[in-house]
Amino acid sequence: AMGWLLAALSGVIAGFTYPTVFAGYMLPDLGWMAFFAWVPLFLAIRSARPKAAFAKSFSAGLFHYGIAMYWLYTAMNSFGGLSPTLSVLALLLLVAVLSAYFGIIFWVSQWICRKNAWTMLWVRPFVWIGIEYLRGHVPAGGFPWSQIGYSQGGFLHFIQSADLFGVYGVTWLLVFCNEAVAEILVRWRRAERSRALKTAAIAAALVLANLAYGRYRMANDSSVPTRTLQVGVVQGNIPQEEKWQRSEAARILETFQRGTLALEQRGAALILWPEASMPYELAYDAPEVAYDLGTQRADILFGTISRSAQSPEPRRDRPYHNTAILADAAGRILGHYHKRHLVPFGEYVPWKDFLFFARKMTAQVGEMMPGSDYYPLKYQDSLLGVLICYEDIFPEISRIMVGKGANVLINITNDAWYGRSSAAYQHQVFSQFRAVETRRSLIRATNTGLTSQIDRQGRVLWQGGLFTREDFVASLPFYEDLSPYVRVGDWLPLSSLALLLGLGVYSRLRRGGRSSPK
Repeated sequence: AMGWLLAALSGVIAGFTYPTVFAGYMLPDLGWMAFFAWVPLFLAIRSARPKAAFAKSFSAGLFHYGIAMYWLYTAMNSFGGLSPTLSVLALLLLVAVLSAYFGIIFWVSQWICRKNAWTMLWVRPFVWIGIEYLRGHVPAGGFPWSQIGYSQGGFLHFIQSADLFGVYGVTWLLVFCNEAVAEILVRWRRAERSRALKTAAIAAALVLANLAYGRYRMANDSSVPTRTLQVGVVQGNIPQEEKWQRSEAARILETFQRGTLALEQRGAALILWPEASMPYELAYDAPEVAYDLGTQRADILFGTISRSAQSPEPRRDRPYHNTAILADAAGRILGHYHKRHLVPFGEYVPWKDFLFFARKMTAQVGEMMPGSDYYPLKYQDSLLGVLICYEDIFPEISRIMVGKGANVLINITNDAWYGRSSAAYQHQVFSQFRAVETRRSLIRATNTGLTSQIDRQGRVLWQGGLFTREDFVASLPFYEDLSPYVRVGDWLPLSSLALLLGLGVYSRLRRGGRSSPK
């Protein structure tokens, strides 16, 4: 029973290491607990067989993801059209799937290492990030939310190495620290002091090296911006229940027109509206926008639901896209980008025949068609990397955008679905990591918050309120240098998966197939 309690304790502690809002109250930053949050679980399964390790870590995952992502209930119940019962079941299903990945981390690492704790110290972090990489890609495009590395958004010196390894390097080091603390406790208790001190020295050296790199990168950024642009953002604060009501469309558009005019007067050259802010369906391939954008001089990048005007199909059969349109002051369309990484159950229903009940959740916006590619939008002599909605939670999308020449990253999103919860604050941390990984300025244009500007070192330079109507002007620096992470990508988790495969084969051969995992 103690083992199960320790597993649950780890899950609870880890669940609070991310930005957390409960009952409208923002808890203090508890990211420091991530350095030891998993120690109770590691102690509980130290000598466990693989199946027992899976079971305990799966239960820890239920607490971890359940606490970190409770806000998905609000999205499904309040705005997704599901009953309270179905919303709870859907949340539990998602949490169970994520926890299964978590369980696999421990099942595999226990199988490879058996009872060799010293080997485990090095193996588990690699297994962890390899499986986390898989979780970020499958099923249905993956869902990398609540990866332990994202607990460190408030510790900027610690996350600068993301420009080398991505978020996976931060996760690797945190897992190593947890494993080291567990090892030190066990060795010290057995009076094996020299082994304990050796482990402590290695962990301390790795953490200090990471911090030294972070300090150096933050103090010695010699890159010069290619240009600085005055960018405005209209945070419209349109309630989710009003967004698609035809009777509200004119008022919604007027809100954005007024904000645009005010920002122009404050000197904004490019004005951003959030995701799906245009309350009317548009044709992305028309020569110009069919509605007045309220601009006299500034260019506008805005989100809309769009369909083709030139497709030979009957209009009702033409697919919808979640689109960002770039237009000039005269309303001429300069470019468009269709969101490619759609939200399962929000913008389309995967496995429709099996999950027929989930179609209700896409009723508000209809089934979307993904874009064909990731590409930045040309703007004057620069390129804008536009990330729609939760595309900023996937590291590879920003990396591709910057690899194709994006000088700046722009996240247009609408987090109104999640109410006054942890979601908007957790979402912003992903943007911080994308800025560091790619060494690009990132600006977030949101409907209800958090609208913010993040510099290339991950600092949140300013942020607006949650569920407030505000207009912002920012000086946004553009860059063209490429970070090592942009150049080489996710080599760390991919090599971890290769290593994992090799270790698995070696382990199997070494035992001559005598024993199977239990």
